[in-house]
Amino acid sequence: MKNTFLQAVSHDLRTPLAAILGLAITLERRDVQLEAADAQDLARRIADNARRLDRLVTNLLDLDRLARGIVTPKLQPTDVGTLVRRVVAESDLIADSRLRTDIASVTIPVDAAKVERIVENLLANTVRHAPVSSTVWIGVREERDGVTILVEDDGPGIAPDLVESIFEPFRQGPDAPQHSPGVGVGLTLVRRFAELHGGRAWVEGREGGGASFRVFLPAEPAIPAT
Repeated sequence: MKNTFLQAVSHDLRTPLAAILGLAITLERRDVQLEAADAQDLARRIADNARRLDRLVTNLLDLDRLARGIVTPKLQPTDVGTLVRRVVAESDLIADSRLRTDIASVTIPVDAAKVERIVENLLANTVRHAPVSSTVWIGVREERDGVTILVEDDGPGIAPDLVESIFEPFRQGPDAPQHSPGVGVGLTLVRRFAELHGGRAWVEGREGGGASFRVFLPAEPAIPAT
């Protein structure tokens, strides 16, 4: 596990760092005269890579806290639909033109910060693996005994032999792009945060083709023992 971790971190954390450094050096050079629009574009790319790096580090810190058993969910009645709408609206991961939403308002006791992380990691995973031309569906569905959050795409889908292993730490699908950094813990956190609520996370084939990632959160959480 340690070797896998170091291998993942050495490449995937350095990728956005290298981009930030190279772009910043370009802005710093006095012998390069940039138009205002070009300088703004470089600054935007620095910010994009910094946000990617922040997500990677946050995921690693979350995984460490979970491994040490120091994460306890802080449950409060929350409108999960409103929360998901806000996360999607504030996200810079997917263009609005690709999104389709069907989000119901369902209020149950959840740890809002953990549910935000669930949605963010599901969106980041879809961006990483689905073709850039694919449509992404985001849904919140009321169930008899809780709520289901869905993030679906019409990409190539998930091979049957990977439907469980992709939730393991530091495991990434064979189609993971090299230019898009990720240490392979996003889906692990999705499942762990769902289990913190007494729920579960899984993936299945989407009707019509593609992948359907689903997270069920119960209305009466049965918090597992640490």
